[in-house]
Amino acid sequence: LMVSVIERFGKNGNKSLGFCSGWKLKKGAMASSAAPDDNNIVVMGANAEDMALAVNHLIENGGGQVVVCDGKILEVTNSDLAVIGATVIDARGMTVGGICSDDEPEEIARIEKLLSLAANELGCDLPEPLMYMFFLPITAIPDYAITDVGPVDCIALKTFNPILEENIK
Repeated sequence: LMVSVIERFGKNGNKSLGFCSGWKLKKGAMASSAAPDDNNIVVMGANAEDMALAVNHLIENGGGQVVVCDGKILEVTNSDLAVIGATVIDARGMTVGGICSDDEPEEIARIEKLLSLAANELGCDLPEPLMYMFFLPITAIPDYAITDVGPVDCIALKTFNPILEENIK
């Protein structure tokens, strides 16, 4: 799968691209603006179009988490609303900088479960796919991470090009 981290605070405009395995996502994309250490947007997907839709939705709505497929938003929580299976509900979402919510814990757990189920329907078999994804930018967890400056070898403490060899004909 493709994975990217996009700087979202207007400081440098960095965008990275790397690859990851283990999620088993067969189609679609998922994105989150709650991503320690820096809370930039992290996005992972099987195609660039769905990844772009996910990122643009978060940008337009002040952050949150989203799962998309085939050009459609499946589940989302963001700073203004929550959409559960295409039904807009009255939820505050991730009102604290697009990072966390002041909703009741039960409501947050309900929405997170729906986000996880949407990712599971796209082929991902992890129990909390978005949480696993938003840990990818943490450079203190060996061996590799992805940040807005690119993939990072956490042991060597340096970025690297994810394309090992080009075969141009």
